[in-house]
Amino acid sequence: MRITIVLGPFKPPPPAPSGAIEKVWWQLARVFQDRGHELVMVGPDHPDLPRGDRIDGLEYRRLPLLDRTRHVKIDILRDFGWSRKAARLLPDADVTVTNCFWLPWLLRSRRNRVRRRIGVLNMHIQRFPKGQMWLYGGVDRISTVSQAIVDGITDERPETASRIKLIGNPVDLDVFHPGSEGSEASDRGPARILYTGRIHPEKGLHLLVEAWGRLRAAGHDFSLRLVGPAARSDGGGGPEYVEQLRSLAGDAPLELPGGVADPNALADELRAADLYCYPSIAARGEASPVAPLEAMACGLPPVVADLPQYSAYIRDRETGLVFERGDGEIDRLADHLSTLAGDSELRSRLSQAAVEAAGRYGLEAIADRYLEDFTDSIQTLRGADS
Repeated sequence: MRITIVLGPFKPPPPAPSGAIEKVWWQLARVFQDRGHELVMVGPDHPDLPRGDRIDGLEYRRLPLLDRTRHVKIDILRDFGWSRKAARLLPDADVTVTNCFWLPWLLRSRRNRVRRRIGVLNMHIQRFPKGQMWLYGGVDRISTVSQAIVDGITDERPETASRIKLIGNPVDLDVFHPGSEGSEASDRGPARILYTGRIHPEKGLHLLVEAWGRLRAAGHDFSLRLVGPAARSDGGGGPEYVEQLRSLAGDAPLELPGGVADPNALADELRAADLYCYPSIAARGEASPVAPLEAMACGLPPVVADLPQYSAYIRDRETGLVFERGDGEIDRLADHLSTLAGDSELRSRLSQAAVEAAGRYGLEAIADRYLEDFTDSIQTLRGADS
């Protein structure tokens, strides 16, 4: 099978600093290639990427990297020009997958797709739709990662329901797994609370910092470490948001070490923590975050808000703890962290269940599901063309 994957213009693939979507498709591309399929990836260049037309054996066709601005509408307009250039680099393929905003619209007509010989056009969506689904009426397949996003898509475009495929995000279980026996972080000083992901207001980190402050005021000796990029160019909230978090922390030793690009180093961060919290309350900003799954695979049951995006793998008091959004949410978040820290039996039970739940989203298993769907989509497209 010939598979083309087109990344968006604002983030390169690993080993350069990448976003969650870029990491996911880079991992899947390498599995697809290992299975004997022909892979071409089109995406932005970056100084940290190796030179040449291949990266770790995978063909990579480069376009200039675009820096994000403070204005989403401007970034969308810039995506249009970038997508036009990307369309000219597309090879012959059986399946073409992209998360570019405009590329599926540019390739929307069947005549254009046949002329370019791109095969099945698969639009991959990892954000809650915000009115743009009219652009994608001509795609053959819409792939997404959570039922909440499926519902959002069908609310905007009910006629696309039969073309939507739900496949969760993968986690690399060779990298993200529990530590060895006897390496419990709780035996190494104050309990450590960890968050991994973008340092951005939509992630609710100000709520976590306030909850941490209340725990400390109540006599709990917890540390808090927020690992992730804060620069706007990396999808963060910028220096103003970092300053807001530090102001909320006051004299408490809030740790903000920055982003961790190396997945092995990120897994070490998770295994060194006692508690994990992903406090996002952005009901229309999340899809199916990989970060909580990575924590679960390392044996950390997550504390999260009651967003439907997590419901497939985070169940309250089964694989994690879920706090209700709204009035009093900071106190409820603090209570959950305190409960998890103080109840070793609960923590052990949830940890085991979290590892098992994450295991269902292993990279190989998710790759199998995509390849099966690609095959079905190709057969459907060929049947429609005959």
